[in-house]
Amino acid sequence: MERMRATQTIVDDSLRETKVHGTEGFPLGVYLDDFADFENGYICWHWHEEVQVTMIIEGEFTCQVESNELKLKERDIAFINSGLLHQIRPCKLAQGKLYSFIWRGELMGSRGSDIYNECIEPVLNGRLPYIMWDKESPMHDEIAADLEKIVSLYEKKEPAYQLQTTILLAKLWLNIYKQMPMGEAVPHAESGRDKQRVKAALQYMQENYQEQLKLNDIAEAAYISRSELCRSFQRILQMTPMEFLMQYRIRQSTVLLKNKDLRILDIAEMTGFCSPSHFGSYFHKYMGCTPREYRGKI
Repeated sequence: MERMRATQTIVDDSLRETKVHGTEGFPLGVYLDDFADFENGYICWHWHEEVQVTMIIEGEFTCQVESNELKLKERDIAFINSGLLHQIRPCKLAQGKLYSFIWRGELMGSRGSDIYNECIEPVLNGRLPYIMWDKESPMHDEIAADLEKIVSLYEKKEPAYQLQTTILLAKLWLNIYKQMPMGEAVPHAESGRDKQRVKAALQYMQENYQEQLKLNDIAEAAYISRSELCRSFQRILQMTPMEFLMQYRIRQSTVLLKNKDLRILDIAEMTGFCSPSHFGSYFHKYMGCTPREYRGKI
């Protein structure tokens, strides 16, 4: 079984994940994610064109799909639609395991085909950001069994495993399609504006996080007022711009802490913190330990 994002989620300036899932001929990635392996102990904010289904193996998690927050426990299953910002955090830092199934819609029907136009594209472009199946959901046991079959097929890769896997994914997709809200999806103008503003701000913060950024700097980069920027962040990510900035700085610091030649003071300055104590306070808040303790573990 391949291990996804072995130590961290690699994203570009727009938070789009850069990892290629599967191959051009069979665009499906099946992964076992052990959160003890992640540098930050969680899967940070990102998005991808592929859809994703996640099944919890061990532990409890909070999965945030833009402004929607899902509480997931062992055996719970979640579908995350294409193009949506999401993150997954274990309730206990760096503890827990899950399976992730990430694939392109074209796997079940080529673009332009009746299947794609009538059954796939309406879901991808519709009003269904996520679905959650817990143990009490009518279809849960059947979906869980099919996902476990996909894991087995993907591991063994016996002849025709691609066909068998595609059949199981199509069966799952039919269940997703049936839960889609009826009626034509109408793009929400405010939501679209919010996403563009947030992405502009995210790009600016990731390019300039080493500087002493203020909220006004970030708002100017997104060409809006501070209050409007904060509202957009709350609607999309349910956090403030400064909260995202601090989380991003801490993620960058975990990489630098691997270099034992760098002092904690150096790392604090390199990641935009005004003092080692300021750095240590936020590091403990998000990582559950001090920078020095974290360095001792790696």
